[in-house]
Amino acid sequence: MPTLRRAALRFAFALATTLLAGAACLSPTLPLPPPEPADTMRPSAGAEGMWLISGNCTPGARVSVFNERTQRGVIEDDVDGNGRYHVEIEAELCDTLLVWQELQEGGEEDSEALRFVVEERTPLGVVNDACP
Repeated sequence: MPTLRRAALRFAFALATTLLAGAACLSPTLPLPPPEPADTMRPSAGAEGMWLISGNCTPGARVSVFNERTQRGVIEDDVDGNGRYHVEIEAELCDTLLVWQELQEGGEEDSEALRFVVEERTPLGVVNDACP
């Protein structure tokens, strides 16, 4: 009888392990979050009407920034994989920008877009509260 119990116990353990592994494979993956809003924004010193925008993204992502007013955008790859994006985009103070990211590893996945307003900003916060 002890041998039969051991065999039944082994079978039950193997069945439970298989079911748990199968459930893990079937569990949904979380969607790719949008990159964080820009933590640094400043007018470009080299070109009037251009802004330098920087923020955090998923390492290795392709980040897109789109100006709703001008209907123009910029695409930047995080080629060094450090999780930061840096773009220069045509904009005016208080324009609304959209930012989203996509990953190409293991199939293409896009995040939802996030909206933010162009205003001079450092990592410490907004420099000038000119926008409503």
